[in-house]
Amino acid sequence: MRVKYNHSVSGFTVLELMVAVGIATAVLSVAVPSFLDWLPTLRLSSAARQVATDLQVARMKAISRNTSYTVNFVASTYTFTPGTGTDTDSRDIGQLYPGISIAPTPPNPVFTPRGTASTTGTITLSNGTATKLIVVSTVGRVTIQ
Repeated sequence: MRVKYNHSVSGFTVLELMVAVGIATAVLSVAVPSFLDWLPTLRLSSAARQVATDLQVARMKAISRNTSYTVNFVASTYTFTPGTGTDTDSRDIGQLYPGISIAPTPPNPVFTPRGTASTTGTITLSNGTATKLIVVSTVGRVTIQ
């Protein structure tokens, strides 16, 4: 049994594919530089969310373990230290998000077993052109501004 194919309606021509690739290349050549300019801002926002989340984790650990937790900032690294001094966690934001610097206001946040913060402050993250502030309030709320 012989099957008859109709070649006039199957697939794309080489010319159609070349035109589609040319249009896609033109669109990408415009979009990529714009995205690369936007990348430092995305990195700064991601670093701010990471620090805020880690502060909230320290607060939750203070509540669940019924001990105070201190978050110590040193350069681009910060550590979570419970009141007992054991089980310390740390994170290096400079390694995770290159180009981001951290500058906490003098006191390091200390979360109490009730979830409040006995030491409050503001942590400033910067990428050289923009900044994000992470504020720890007395009631233990962590917000990004």
